[in-house]
Amino acid sequence: MPNHCWNKITITGSEDDIAEFIKNEFKDVPDWALTVHEKRLRGIYFDIWSRWVADFEWLEGLLVKYPSVWVKDLWKSEDGESGVWIGSNEGIRRLEWDENPYQDWD
Repeated sequence: MPNHCWNKITITGSEDDIAEFIKNEFKDVPDWALTVHEKRLRGIYFDIWSRWVADFEWLEGLLVKYPSVWVKDLWKSEDGESGVWIGSNEGIRRLEWDENPYQDWD
């Protein structure tokens, strides 16, 4: 069974790309795995679950499907592995570090 990884994602872009993103990308996501905090015409901020670490393949694919977007994913796995992934048509930046695992918080 994989460790849970929670991703805090901010996406901004053109009205068309954001509308298409919202229409297409959440279809198969279960309710428990997604919390949308803010949704506007040119941006969205949400939490989404993934296995082990951030879903880097999905994030990179967003830049191809929706060319105007800027994406920031601040993620943390149960085991303490954490990072930030930022991507746009100008490139991708990624930084990772270790934090205290969730189970050590008690």
